[in-house]
Amino acid sequence: MKRLLPILLLLAVACTRPASTETFIRGNGPYAFTVDMADSTAAYDFDLYTRVDRSDSPSQLLLDITWKAPSDSTFTESVYLPLTRGASFFSRDAYAPYRAGVVPEENGVWTVTVAVPNPPEGLCGMGLVVKSIK
Repeated sequence: MKRLLPILLLLAVACTRPASTETFIRGNGPYAFTVDMADSTAAYDFDLYTRVDRSDSPSQLLLDITWKAPSDSTFTESVYLPLTRGASFFSRDAYAPYRAGVVPEENGVWTVTVAVPNPPEGLCGMGLVVKSIK
């Protein structure tokens, strides 16, 4: 029995939810991300990232972002995502904080949809990083 206890403790720790998740969706969008904000004791940080494989791409992307609550109510906003010179001359990268310390009014599974109204040629897709803060 003494040998079984450490194994059970290890299994319990291995089954905990990670502090952050990262999802990347390829293509021109819109990009729909499922975000589990069921933990009422946590706040959440959101970061956005992408890459444009084209040397003459814009310096920023206009994004229309819609939040859909578990009750189906929605909130929409427009933000700009700055693009910086990428790893090569032919690409631009973006990784930027989007929202920090979000405490949802309604706990549960939300959908965050990101649309790029005028996607530049070479847009690889869109990524969302969600960090749970306790």
